[in-house]
Amino acid sequence: MTVFDRMLSTQALMFVYVVTGIIMAKCNILRHEGRSSFINLLLDITLPCMILNSFNVEIGIDELISAGEIMIISVVCVFIAWLTGKVFWRNQPHERKAVLEFSTLFSNAGNAGMPIVASVFGTEGVFYASFYLLPVRILIWTLGLSLFVDERDTKKRIMTLLKTPSLVVVFIGIALMFMPFKLPSVLSVAVKNIGDMTGPLSMMIIGAALGESNLREALDIDAFKLTFVRLAVQPLIFLFLFRALGVQAILWQVAVTLTAMPAAANTEIIAEMYGKDYAFAARCVVVSTVASLFSVPLLTLLF
Repeated sequence: MTVFDRMLSTQALMFVYVVTGIIMAKCNILRHEGRSSFINLLLDITLPCMILNSFNVEIGIDELISAGEIMIISVVCVFIAWLTGKVFWRNQPHERKAVLEFSTLFSNAGNAGMPIVASVFGTEGVFYASFYLLPVRILIWTLGLSLFVDERDTKKRIMTLLKTPSLVVVFIGIALMFMPFKLPSVLSVAVKNIGDMTGPLSMMIIGAALGESNLREALDIDAFKLTFVRLAVQPLIFLFLFRALGVQAILWQVAVTLTAMPAAANTEIIAEMYGKDYAFAARCVVVSTVASLFSVPLLTLLF
């Protein structure tokens, strides 16, 4: 089965989960006030378990070298995305500019990207994706947050970063790799099974958010422009760049898949927190999320 076939099958499955989430929202099974509990379950439990499971394997020196390479790729991607945002959104009003630049810089790689990588590339893909996201998570709370805040509360940012479970578990996983033992079999199975919940749970949460959205309000030309840059322009730049540089196939494929994800789900939350145009941020997330269900499989035709 080709990468396209696997991605198409995965996205079809994710689409079913999204529709399930929409139905849950429309039927008031998953209400807005209850969705935060599911988000916490995803971010604090299931996603960290999926990441930890990817480290609970025998790792050789070649894999560690590749992990270092994909972290370099990650930094390059963010730098190019930063330049792209400066070029595309230089004439936007201040309230929207922060949202557009942040959405160009950071995708929903953790919530949506990791489950897709797990389904298409397996445990090896999750392992590399975890290292790819290391610099990204640091930059979200430094470079990313600086787009929204006027004052520079460095201590607060660092503390927020250090308390992020998905980041903490990466360091636990790295330590686990160098230990002379692995997780006990019962615990290992439990971690894997809990981690396997991430894909369905994340897509149902996204579906529930879409179910609450007014799709007519999502018809914002700037949201469509952001979606085009987020889902087409940047992934194609990275795809041709890293292929031309002769980067190992699985590394650039994982990187491109993660960069081809929709706008980061926390864009709306951060925009509202710092008094920017959070309604516009929500529209960017909705439009790019719906479009990504179709754009990601098409992109893998070039893999």
